Amino acid sequence: MSAELQKAQYCADLVTTAVVSQYAKEKGWSTTETLRTIMKTKTFDLLQDPESRLCFESAESIMDMLHAEERGDWDEWAKV
Repeated sequence: MSAELQKAQYCADLVTTAVVSQYAKEKGWSTTETLRTIMKTKTFDLLQDPESRLCFESAESIMDMLHAEERGDWDEWAKV
């Protein structure tokens, strides 16, 4: 794995940890339940794709994407 891919994966792991924590608090869910839910989203798929560079965005931006996806507001999701 190249250094750039390792950096992207590390950033994705960090931001995923922050997002799961925030989302779990918001929903009142366990960390495991939250991670299972988030892993089923298009936002998570994009976060795991190093070419998207989403992993370098803030946890707040990713939370906005998750909320838009949850509402089915794909236009807003794409803007974030």
